[in-house]
Amino acid sequence: MPPKKKDGGKKANAEPGEGEDPEAFLAQYKKLCKVTAIPECEQITQAFSDEENPYAGQFVIHPNEPMDPTEPRLGPGGARALALSILGSLLPQTKEDFPFLTTYFKPVKSLRIWWSNIGDEGCKPLADLLRLGGAQIQINYLELWDNNIGPAGALALGRSLMVGSNRSLLTLKLDYNRDLGTEGVAALCRGLRTNSTLKQLHLPYCNIDSGAGAPLSEMLTYTRLGLTMLNLKGNQLRGEGLLDLCKGIEKNRSLVDLDLSDNDIGEEDVEALSAFAGALMMPTTVLANISLLYNRIGVDGANALLPALDPSNKRIQQFLVDETLPPPLFEALSRVSAGGKGGKKKKGKKKKMR
Repeated sequence: MPPKKKDGGKKANAEPGEGEDPEAFLAQYKKLCKVTAIPECEQITQAFSDEENPYAGQFVIHPNEPMDPTEPRLGPGGARALALSILGSLLPQTKEDFPFLTTYFKPVKSLRIWWSNIGDEGCKPLADLLRLGGAQIQINYLELWDNNIGPAGALALGRSLMVGSNRSLLTLKLDYNRDLGTEGVAALCRGLRTNSTLKQLHLPYCNIDSGAGAPLSEMLTYTRLGLTMLNLKGNQLRGEGLLDLCKGIEKNRSLVDLDLSDNDIGEEDVEALSAFAGALMMPTTVLANISLLYNRIGVDGANALLPALDPSNKRIQQFLVDETLPPPLFEALSRVSAGGKGGKKKKGKKKKMR
């Protein structure tokens, strides 16, 4: 019994460090919601209530029934309240506008906000959180699925991630923000083209057309870029966009994974597919995992890619193409990674060809 009392006393007397007190964070979050007449988000207030599963540095926020339009959403005001409460005393204007924000919340590392209709106005304070958090608040994962974010929100994110602004974010996911479009991607890339710390950028189903190829390519040419994963699935990059993108791939030294599936690249885009094959054969290119699924590239397009998938190219571990190709061409191009042994599987398939 005495040892238990001693341990209990230690826990009771332990004081949280500066910016590490969840009770202080919750208090100022609730106060801010009250002052600004914004409903409290239950998933924020209850994040610290489960003693068996203590807070692990992550907020996951989403409506319980995403398809129900009457379901309450976080909205732009809720996103602003969350960002301001995390930043707290780090905000330059805190003492004048919100004197009750007396601390910041250091433990948060990941924000996942889905289907919450935060829009551009809710994205901007989250971008400020990345920009102003500095060494105290180091968020490394930001996921904003299907939140009606457009060019203005993308511009704010880009500015927050340009050189000298944020050095902590490793993954940015903006899936299903259809308002983003090519204009939004261009705005985002203006900041990312000088970022050396972001590792993954996900832009699936963001209504991106062929005009996005050039700004994405410019981003890829930055010599200090650290990006290893670029996900462009479900857009309309088409052959013209792919052709522009190849210029960046040729000069890039970091990208390992590239998802171009379902991008309306067709059998008429032989020139772009030939350029893509050429980029993959560059000795300085490190791309190892590529997806061209759901692109009807046809026989001519497949033949244009064949030189890059020669058995001597051991670097490419996974190469996914549409199964509508004739079986011999499909087998010649397709590589499926299996513990880094994709090349060996591919070589076995080649022996079957006559």
